[in-house]
Amino acid sequence: MFCCIECFSSSYLRNIIYSDSRKGECDYCKSKDVSIYTPRELILYFRNILNLYNVDNESGIDILSALERDFTATIFSDKVEYKLDLLNSIIEDDNEEFGELLNNKVTSSLWKGEHSKKTDAIHTKWEEFKNEIKNINRFHIQAALDLEKLRKIFKNEVFETELKKGRIFYRSRISEKNGIEIEKMGNPPKDLATGGRANPKGISYLYLADNVKTSLYEARATLFDFVTVGDFRLKEDIKILNLREPENDPIIWAEQEAINDYLTYIPFIKTLQKELSLPIRKLDKEIDYLPTQYLSEFIKSIGYDGVEFQSSLNSDGYNLAIFNPDKFECIRTNIYEIESIELNHRKL
Repeated sequence: MFCCIECFSSSYLRNIIYSDSRKGECDYCKSKDVSIYTPRELILYFRNILNLYNVDNESGIDILSALERDFTATIFSDKVEYKLDLLNSIIEDDNEEFGELLNNKVTSSLWKGEHSKKTDAIHTKWEEFKNEIKNINRFHIQAALDLEKLRKIFKNEVFETELKKGRIFYRSRISEKNGIEIEKMGNPPKDLATGGRANPKGISYLYLADNVKTSLYEARATLFDFVTVGDFRLKEDIKILNLREPENDPIIWAEQEAINDYLTYIPFIKTLQKELSLPIRKLDKEIDYLPTQYLSEFIKSIGYDGVEFQSSLNSDGYNLAIFNPDKFECIRTNIYEIESIELNHRKL
């Protein structure tokens, strides 16, 4: 019997199945003419996840409910009606080791809050660090982050995005109707560089957006403004740390024997991404950016050319902070006039 690419939500498993040459009909979700795979060949990707669970018929739940709760339904697709049959096929050659998990109720250390306690401790450390670097010590931090652990996490391939030479990104600046000259569309000179979410004062980074709309939002363009938008082309391949979508696929972490890091650090990484993407407000003080500036310098120090993060002003877009602006060139400009604006709001 065969499963297929449509049986799984896990992008890692889908890529593995897609890369195989076999095509046919799926016995589990009934998809036709799709990439197929023998289920028992996938056990190596499930072993470290299944090892998290123990039989507990008194206070446990079934294994599928446990997996969907602990990993937010990121493994199996809803197209599979009988997921337990598929899981049984996956563990076929290791039934002696894992069969009891499928035939009984299970529990795990996850439910006892062990990983959430560790995550809470990391968040507490981050808050202590933020307070110290802003209000107590600037250069010799006592509440230091575990940089070696962060280095290990950030150097994991799930956070690395390679941008190929020739990619186009966008930068907007509010202007007059006749626009801004192409040579003035780049990052500001160092002596004019104010502190931002990623760059310290006096160190100039290039902030880019993935599309024109996102760049217009990031420029804080408002009704009837004229905005010059520059198209910036990448001159060479670069490596970016992707904080925009921390890999929420447990399979890839399990295959790397790093499932505990996934459970402990992904919530914290999401917090870092959120703080980096927060818009700069008029009432913000320059010291408010110190923690994320420190984080960005650390990311630069471990060999990345920039960091990618979600735009908080346009949910469909994302931004780049490029540490070496010379890796991009502005090849074209266009001038836009803002004709309408929508202010979504909520009562506090």
